[in-house]
Amino acid sequence: MSMEARSVLDDDSAARDAPVTGDGSRLGTALLGQAAVLVWNDVTEEGRKQFYQWHDKEHIPERLAIPGFRRGRRFIRPEYSPQWLTMYEADDLAVLTSAEYLARLNAPTPATVSTLKYFQNTSRAVCRVVQSIGSSTGGHMLAMRLSMASAESDAMCRHLGCDAFPRAMALTGVVACHLYAADPSASHVDTAESGTRKIDVPAWVLLCEATTPAAADEAKGLIDGPEFQRLGVDVRDGAVFALEICRLSLPAGSSDGHHAK
Repeated sequence: MSMEARSVLDDDSAARDAPVTGDGSRLGTALLGQAAVLVWNDVTEEGRKQFYQWHDKEHIPERLAIPGFRRGRRFIRPEYSPQWLTMYEADDLAVLTSAEYLARLNAPTPATVSTLKYFQNTSRAVCRVVQSIGSSTGGHMLAMRLSMASAESDAMCRHLGCDAFPRAMALTGVVACHLYAADPSASHVDTAESGTRKIDVPAWVLLCEATTPAAADEAKGLIDGPEFQRLGVDVRDGAVFALEICRLSLPAGSSDGHHAK
């Protein structure tokens, strides 16, 4: 884990120790689990049909068959780069460094190998939740990739948790706000899949879920303001994506006709 994120995560007992429900999710948050894999990517025009077939019918079900994966969501912003944002929520960071997950990353299916050839402009971060507020999911997601000097990371987290996130949640249409910190050691693992393309890793990811794109845009304007400038927070982008697909993991022993490869 980077020094940039460690001090905040070590002190984030409130987020880690929040009450959990019977299915393992934390009360008062829209998220399922305390960790996630976040992936941004483009797909070349000739690979779009293959991408949708593979991602909808094979890749998302395959990932959600791994123990500890809870939900997969994919979002799109047409005419933007990267065009897609995919989010896999998991119980905790241990799931995303588990032998089961690494075995899958090191044994990509033929369709995975074929489809990844069409990927461009890929960012991927294995993250843990630092802050989350709101108990609903939205059809539109503001996604901001952030970086800053390590000395300012605690101040940024305090600003978001005490000021920016509560004010964003007061906006009509904003239903949840989340802050993730990437774990570099988990994000930079060399696998057969990662070797197929160049990947960069954002240090921090801020997400706001909203019921309308206008509400998500308004949240961006509120969050990316003077305090971010004062703290030297570098906002790499702040795009609003629309939900394309959402799939939950199935209970153990159940089946919907898909068999993990």
